[in-house]
Amino acid sequence: MLRVSLVVFPFKREDLDVVEANLRTAARNDRVEAVWAVGAGEGEDLDAVASVAGRVAAEEDVPVEVFAQERIGRFRPGKGDGMNTAIRRAASAGFGRIHFYDADITNFDGDWIESAETHADRGYSVVRHRFPRAATDAMITWMVTRPGLAMLFPGTLLPRLGQPLGGELLITGEIARRLAADPLVTARSDWGVDTVVTYATSAMGLPLYEHNVASGKRHALYGSLADIRTMVLECLDAVRSLRGLPAPGSPWDSDPPAEVPEDLKRTVAYDADRTAALLTEPWSDREVELAETLPGAASILANRTEPTFEFMDADLWGAILRLLFDRFVLGDPDWESLAFRLWSMRVLAYTTTVVSRGYDAAIDYLEETIATYEANPL
Repeated sequence: MLRVSLVVFPFKREDLDVVEANLRTAARNDRVEAVWAVGAGEGEDLDAVASVAGRVAAEEDVPVEVFAQERIGRFRPGKGDGMNTAIRRAASAGFGRIHFYDADITNFDGDWIESAETHADRGYSVVRHRFPRAATDAMITWMVTRPGLAMLFPGTLLPRLGQPLGGELLITGEIARRLAADPLVTARSDWGVDTVVTYATSAMGLPLYEHNVASGKRHALYGSLADIRTMVLECLDAVRSLRGLPAPGSPWDSDPPAEVPEDLKRTVAYDADRTAALLTEPWSDREVELAETLPGAASILANRTEPTFEFMDADLWGAILRLLFDRFVLGDPDWESLAFRLWSMRVLAYTTTVVSRGYDAAIDYLEETIATYEANPL
């Protein structure tokens, strides 16, 4: 089997032992011609990973290159610049296939690469990995991205993809060249890149496969939801940016569901008490004015004095999302603060009223909400 594939790990301040293990796993694969680690910034973090990469390259006899991401997009410099830097370079270098994996995966092994390669051998131009998550994990996917895709593109593959925000995928060289020339993708320098890559690859008309990693994706979880505040807002804006674009029509297929590991069913992904405390942090006058225009305004504004969120059910959240898709402005501090609070209320409401029913019931509930949103498109 020819070595024609590149494996890319975007990274920023990662555990060096995890990074080394992942670089080594990729370098040992018979399909892999080269491994890249693309860093967000320069300095000690980049130097430390470069030192690890040099050791892996010497011991595994495969090129392992470490470099800083370029400034390409027009949003906050972040993961998107890293992805786009690698896509641009890989497209120019002529690799037949390019894999992307988050550098912090603690259970990354050769099966991730082999499974993607196997489906690419069958003719799929894009292979996405999906994986079971804890019932309180992936709350951006469940509460922002998949609802948005369901409302914007009902009846297509997009509402059905398990991990539209997943950074674990394989693309062919042809896909890389097209993404490198796509202004929707190259502009997205922040966390929103995964959303627009998902849309762009699904709109190319080339076959896509979603592979299930039954063991799940193991990585560090969160304290309060404030840990992912920036990601929430940038992913919300990325979904908004897709409004009015043509519906994608790529053929696709996926693995059947598999049994979820028992430990994932028991995992708590964030600290609910610390998150609830965020709801009462000082509200600006304009934030109050914006909230007064939303359905459920009285209940929302009660959070100025005491955390309250059980009212934020799927129907109310759907109505609010529709308004956010119209009105939200990334970079506006009042809109950002309000949108984050509203999303936190929704996540807390789901956590306290649904998750107690058990893992399977919670996931079934979440899937039902996506179907409901898809049945009532924008």
